Amino acid sequence: MPDKHDFWEMIELAKKELKTQAQFQEPSWKWVHELDEEGFFIFCYLINDLNQDVLSREMLEETVYTLVMLRHKFLPDHIKEKYALNSRWQLQILFNLYEKLKHHEMSWDLCQRFVDEQLEEFVMTTRNTN
Repeated sequence: MPDKHDFWEMIELAKKELKTQAQFQEPSWKWVHELDEEGFFIFCYLINDLNQDVLSREMLEETVYTLVMLRHKFLPDHIKEKYALNSRWQLQILFNLYEKLKHHEMSWDLCQRFVDEQLEEFVMTTRNTN
């Protein structure tokens, strides 16, 4: 499995590649260039839903920012530290929640419960691999 350094290098390479694509140089895509690394990774994940017409261009931006907000709400620093949760696992949990939300409307409490279940699964997975 690639280490954390490789993960962020991959993000930087993807950002550089985006700058070469004419489509993303239009003013309506300016917000993408302003994303931090984690926001950009979320954008890269969601671009597939844009390409498959699951999300519109307008909804893509809103969804990226919503997922960034959900990450901070459901995976605050003390939770990340408690579980020694690296960025890839945090994002995986977030993407699992997003995929669930695409098919089911969920309250905040249900979202929190889902994230808690994902954290338990993370703990079980890491115990079994160590």
